[in-house]
Amino acid sequence: MRLNLIPASGALTLAAALMACGPAPAEAPAAAPKAEDTAATAPATAPAAAERSADFRRTDPAQADLKLIEEGAEWRVLIRAGGLPNGGATAADCELQARGAQDRDDVIHARLIPFEGEVNELTAADIGADAPVVTVRVGPEGAFVEDSTAANRFCGMGSDISGFYSRTQTPD
Repeated sequence: MRLNLIPASGALTLAAALMACGPAPAEAPAAAPKAEDTAATAPATAPAAAERSADFRRTDPAQADLKLIEEGAEWRVLIRAGGLPNGGATAADCELQARGAQDRDDVIHARLIPFEGEVNELTAADIGADAPVVTVRVGPEGAFVEDSTAANRFCGMGSDISGFYSRTQTPD
């Protein structure tokens, strides 16, 4: 099962595409049209392909949000998680981003990447040569995240991003 999130929309039908092509070269007018005439008759361009993404939320043991965004052959994984509840010792929010490909078993293996977020910023120097891998197993009800060492290395003590995240919307 491949990750089926949101299909691209706005594709032109064959008839509309053929109509937008204009007259055949043999039927072209003898004189070039004026600039103002061209603007009025220019065919509409097809809208850009819709971004495929999915949103997920975890509520236990602490609230966390997961967003997957398709970027070519890879997926960007954005995670923002609250610290595990521990009174005054509760860790601050944790934010991480990673990118990786999805395998045949619907698992995304994403390595941490540099980013500037709302609550955290990581540089390539922070991450180093051995970037942690975040694994995201996507299913029909949600996604299961397994953190190798990312939260331990880059978030406050007591932060946790692993666990099950439920879908917040239904894929088309």
